[in-house]
Amino acid sequence: MNTILYGMRRTGQILTSRLFALSVMMLLMCAIIFAIAGTTNTVYIKADGENHVLTTSEEDPDALLKLCGIKVSQHDVVDFSGFVGNAAEIIVTRAFPVAIRVDNTTHRVMMTEGTVADALAAAGVTVDDNDLISQPLYEFLEGGDRILINRIDYRTMTYDEEVPYETEYRYTPLLRNGRSRLLQQGEVGYKILTYGETTIDGYVEEAQLLGENLVRKPKTQVYLVGADVPVSPLDFGYTIENNAPTQYKKVIENAKATGYHAGGNAWGASGNDLSAGHVAVNPNEIPYNSKLYITSPDGSFVYGYAIASDTGVALMEGLIGVDLFYDTYTESALNGVKYVNIYILE
Repeated sequence: MNTILYGMRRTGQILTSRLFALSVMMLLMCAIIFAIAGTTNTVYIKADGENHVLTTSEEDPDALLKLCGIKVSQHDVVDFSGFVGNAAEIIVTRAFPVAIRVDNTTHRVMMTEGTVADALAAAGVTVDDNDLISQPLYEFLEGGDRILINRIDYRTMTYDEEVPYETEYRYTPLLRNGRSRLLQQGEVGYKILTYGETTIDGYVEEAQLLGENLVRKPKTQVYLVGADVPVSPLDFGYTIENNAPTQYKKVIENAKATGYHAGGNAWGASGNDLSAGHVAVNPNEIPYNSKLYITSPDGSFVYGYAIASDTGVALMEGLIGVDLFYDTYTESALNGVKYVNIYILE
């Protein structure tokens, strides 16, 4: 019994000794050091062209970046490898802006990598084969790149265009020299022009005339101007001296002459089409198709060369000697009643 009590007292002495306390402390420190060594991580960070090495027990990538003073935006890409053993890698790829100008609008997208096609897809911009793009769709982009897109369109357009009228001066012996009178009011015409147009962003860059269709012809404005000229445009080549041909078969002097107009596309009793230079006669005195020269005795009025092409009641009854055809009613009215010499040439 005494032996047991002695052993217990001896053990208590040992436990309370300094040596025992130091030993326990050393064991605890080793355990702590071992625990710390077991949770320490090494993190390699690449960002903005720099490499960072971080030794820490932190495992959250956002916290790790914050420890290195590295800020990221919502467009940047952070690749975190995860821990393999006690090591990990973080790579930060910075986003860069790309401007896209199209349809009078500028789109801005943030990218970390990709091609022109990727940028257009990110901006929701569609293109077709006609569009003109500043860079190929397959080209990879870099910071500060700008993409310009021009919309090219091909279309067919029609346009109305006025056709101006011309002005004609018709010289006549029916007016005094130098005086003028409006014979026919001019009217503009119009035509439809068809163009094939190439447009860039809605503006015509090139236009090619494909055809034109004249819808309404312009109407010539005509003035009568007094002058010493014959009415008839015909010319049979005879020599005229002292207001008379030098050769003729017969002359009817001081015949009463009136003027008439029968409208457009008229023809006479002879079957000839009527226009200035054709006259109506009594065919019993002057056969149809006879060539004539008609002038006033004093030469103040010259109808000129003429063809006997028509007749009328007054002519057959001998009331007038000749009826002079005019291309317009106004001219026939200006003729009034004149007295002329009728030279029958052939």
